[in-house]
Amino acid sequence: MSVLVFALTTVNPKNIEALNIYIGTTTPLLEEVGDEIIQGYEIQETLVGAEMAERVTIVRYPSREAIDRVFESAEYHALRHTREQAFLSYQIGIVQE
Repeated sequence: MSVLVFALTTVNPKNIEALNIYIGTTTPLLEEVGDEIIQGYEIQETLVGAEMAERVTIVRYPSREAIDRVFESAEYHALRHTREQAFLSYQIGIVQE
């Protein structure tokens, strides 16, 4: 059964090199498990609460196991420092399992 995941992100415009490294490493991981980007939106305005991330992206994974393979992989964990440089805000969550 497929699982929907959301990503709330704000790119660090001062470190596009780190973003390129992050994307270059994660893209093959995501392709390997068969994820599908459903939709991406720029967040126009925060109505209530702290300022939100700039972008929300909805991604479909084929299974919970596929999500775990990506987010628990050694390659993904090795990106922690790069991810912190590439994004000002980075949150991932499951929408529907």
